[in-house]
Amino acid sequence: MCAAKKAGQRRVAGMLAHTELSSTDPEATRKFLKKVFRWSTESVKAPSGRLIRYSTPGGTGGSIRQTGPNESPGVVNYVLVEDIETVAKMIKRSGGEMIMPIVDVPHMGRFFWFKVPGGPVLAAWQDAEDREA
Repeated sequence: MCAAKKAGQRRVAGMLAHTELSSTDPEATRKFLKKVFRWSTESVKAPSGRLIRYSTPGGTGGSIRQTGPNESPGVVNYVLVEDIETVAKMIKRSGGEMIMPIVDVPHMGRFFWFKVPGGPVLAAWQDAEDREA
């Protein structure tokens, strides 16, 4: 649900909902960001394995994960959407390119990655009705 409240912030469609950092050494990345920027972190179990959640002093957050095979370290920003199927169609009609199909994450939501004309990669994210905080 896109209007859900989390830590006093209202979640609305179109906002950056999550930033995911992929790292060849997630623990070193965690330590660095905690030391330099005072980000708080916690390790959580995810369908894809271990994930480190972070929260910045201003309240925004995201996650750090291990890079996949043949993947370079990087950042993917997730844009919150109301209806993921409709947005997928709009992206294709508007010149974007789907590079990952829709993936369901139990009790969290659904997402897919896409390439924007000009090259940047973003992700679309739809909160699950039973989304856990």
